[in-house]
Amino acid sequence: MQRDGGYVTLATLVVCGLLAGIVSTLVLSAQPTLVLTRLGVDDLVTENLLDSGATASAYLLFTEDRDAAFVDGRIITLSTGSVTLQVAAEAGRLDLNASPPELLKGLFKAVDGQSLSPDAFAARVVDWRDGDDERTPEGAERSDYRGNGASGLPMNAKFQSVGELRFLKGLSENDYMKLESFLTVHNRTGMLDPGAASRKALLAIPGMSEADATTIAALRNDEDSDERRALVKRYEGFLTVERPTVFRVNLVAHSKSGRVGTAEMVVADATDTPKGYVVYAWTFTGTGGR
Repeated sequence: MQRDGGYVTLATLVVCGLLAGIVSTLVLSAQPTLVLTRLGVDDLVTENLLDSGATASAYLLFTEDRDAAFVDGRIITLSTGSVTLQVAAEAGRLDLNASPPELLKGLFKAVDGQSLSPDAFAARVVDWRDGDDERTPEGAERSDYRGNGASGLPMNAKFQSVGELRFLKGLSENDYMKLESFLTVHNRTGMLDPGAASRKALLAIPGMSEADATTIAALRNDEDSDERRALVKRYEGFLTVERPTVFRVNLVAHSKSGRVGTAEMVVADATDTPKGYVVYAWTFTGTGGR
């Protein structure tokens, strides 16, 4: 039985109450300039829609324990507008901190990286994230960065964001842009989820054929398929069938006034918090319209 209807009703009441308070305060304190601040009010409405969508998606994923496929594409309708949820397991991306060098090397090949060799790319990621100054073959440690005016790099610690990859010695901005959408720092296993990984991400797996990657991607939502199970078994050292616990949620809000707002969230389960989830990353990407 679906239980999200009651939750959405509750969320509607909470959000509407909050917005009513915000708007009332603005009217009382800024009546002469209300027209000039209307755009600001619209932005507040849109941001609240995004916040409501983020809360609803976390509720469905962790409290209701719904699969990403159930939440993906869902539209939450409130009195002030609507917000669309786009959800994917974060294990569809390779992890800069947890994925093995073989996968990093394979990804660089799959995206046709040009500024480094695949071996050098993987080695330099490993040298960045490890805790020592011992250079791996084709890697780069602090003495290599120092000559380029980058004292203190590599960090010899885990990547805190994918954006730090921009400072990897020898990696071009063009190659960074090719890699960015296939990488994360929030995939706990370091392996790929066959139900979430793109075809190109799957091609990072050593020995993965074009045909097998296409088939796995096509059967991503068919866990009972014998063909899918056989392929997952074939590449079991790099694919995981563990239930996802970290998700990337893209939110698109449409207010009734015509404003559009977008945001992206990475959210994970967390049994030690009252909410039952924790937000690892939140990016408000802007508003537009009208």
